[in-house]
Amino acid sequence: MKNCNQEILKALLKAKDLLSDEALREIRSFVSSQKCDSGGFKDRAGKPDLYYSVFAYTLAFVYDIELDIEKEFKFLESFQDGSVLDLVHAVCYIRSYLLLQVIQQKRKFGFKPDVRNVDGFFGKILMKGLIKKVKKDCSVLFELIETYKSKDGAYNHNKKQAEQATVYASFLVWTLFQDLNEEESVLNRITNQLYTLKCDDASFANDSASKTGVTSATAAGLIMTSNQNHNFDGSMFYLKQNYTSRGGFKAASDLPIADLLSTSTGLLALYMAGENLQNLSEKSIDFINLHWDESGGFFGSIADMTCDVEYTYYALLGIGILI
Repeated sequence: MKNCNQEILKALLKAKDLLSDEALREIRSFVSSQKCDSGGFKDRAGKPDLYYSVFAYTLAFVYDIELDIEKEFKFLESFQDGSVLDLVHAVCYIRSYLLLQVIQQKRKFGFKPDVRNVDGFFGKILMKGLIKKVKKDCSVLFELIETYKSKDGAYNHNKKQAEQATVYASFLVWTLFQDLNEEESVLNRITNQLYTLKCDDASFANDSASKTGVTSATAAGLIMTSNQNHNFDGSMFYLKQNYTSRGGFKAASDLPIADLLSTSTGLLALYMAGENLQNLSEKSIDFINLHWDESGGFFGSIADMTCDVEYTYYALLGIGILI
């Protein structure tokens, strides 16, 4: 089974190799501009936020963006007891803690990751007991996550002990568990419940209240289930139906415009399912580049032209998948 986040890191590293020195400077400058004085990175309102910090820490690791590690750990400490966190932010806390530990290891060993050695780098870190440390230090957050386990065995980010899972929550937990080297049976326990959220057109709805699927949920569902012995051609077909002539993917079939998040998640899912993306490459890279702002960051769509670290992450991910 492919590790989703390691494939993402490989794509981000490929994008790094493609970019010019000037482009890298602009992107690093934008990401650095999103730092908060107290630690963490800005949300859309300019406040420090765990969710946005995950994207920024990932970019900092890959693109050699300077961080004050001690300040960032202190930022995390304010959330350590989990009292103000929901499932999404609990997962973000653990992933942020893991990423900061990885960046420390990178500095300690003078390691420069590239697409040829990223698997080996993480293998060495796993052998050094980082996973054990994260599980121990974040035990309260893992307990909090389990309170959001739905009665069907997966996870719901909207409600504790819900009857049914949501794709979004299940994907967040599933990818975290992948990185923490959980057994395949644990991962399958989550994915086996997702088929109840599959629609007649083979898209995935995010929750049981939704009658139709969307690109992001379908992409997540496809990534989690593509290694199982189920026919996922229909989900791939649904995603490709949302591809537009300009090179982007729409969030849903009835929407008029494509957006950056749907484009990158759609591309990632098709890539991980084994689809040949060569025919999409040139148009999709052009589409992504249309969302590159003079600030050095990327925005989500022509309907939302505010740049942030999340969209910048997704833009670079999309480019890396296509090259």
